[in-house]
Amino acid sequence: MAVRTTEGWVPNETTARIGARVRVEDMVQDIDWDQALLRLGNPPMPDYVRSSIHGIEGGYSTPIAAATWDPVVKEIFAEYLESEEEQRDLLTEQVTGTPRRLLDIACGTGESTRAWRRRYPNAEITAIDVSPYMLAVAERKFADDAHTFVRCINAEKLPFGDATFDLVSASLLFHELPSDVSPRILREMRRVCRPGGEIAVMEPFLVGGKALKPIAFPEPYLKDYLSTDWDAAFRAAGFGAVEKVEYGEGWIRTGTAY
Repeated sequence: MAVRTTEGWVPNETTARIGARVRVEDMVQDIDWDQALLRLGNPPMPDYVRSSIHGIEGGYSTPIAAATWDPVVKEIFAEYLESEEEQRDLLTEQVTGTPRRLLDIACGTGESTRAWRRRYPNAEITAIDVSPYMLAVAERKFADDAHTFVRCINAEKLPFGDATFDLVSASLLFHELPSDVSPRILREMRRVCRPGGEIAVMEPFLVGGKALKPIAFPEPYLKDYLSTDWDAAFRAAGFGAVEKVEYGEGWIRTGTAY
């Protein structure tokens, strides 16, 4: 596998409109990234993580993605929906149980984790991401939360025992993965989820959706994502009772580990 770029994509009116609303003062400018690497670890990043996600050279393997993520994504949500917080809370509302132990995969800067904490104030939450730069932003948000643990981990091989968690979640992840990687991560999600536990996944694109016409920021693996039968992928990984909810430009799928 090689680092992939998004050849042929050019910024468009939507890109400019979103970018114009992003304020420089809202970007992270005071993190010592070298210290963050020492503190969080710096495991090898797969090529797909270093691909030009969102048009950023180096993807999530450089500090710029983490520094700009929160204000940019906030405005992307605002462009197609309304409130980022409301949409992230919509994911948590699809879960029927009350998990005691929760794993949030690809937590990025921690906004998905914050949504789970709002829903489940007493749960033990482990928030993971393969990028220590993204986690350097996330860990600040949970500095006073003794029950949220931020760890730098590649989700293709989770260092947790079988049936460790009651709920396993991933937000805005699978559209950034090659088609051969997604099944591996789904299988790992199932392995660490206890029988009867739940999976919850949120993605931001629907086939034919207006967010693709034209896309505001390039995604190197978008074709892989759009050509995947996600109901079948969930079932193949070992999840049943898969349910889909569409929201705005994306979808949420939940399922139960059997």
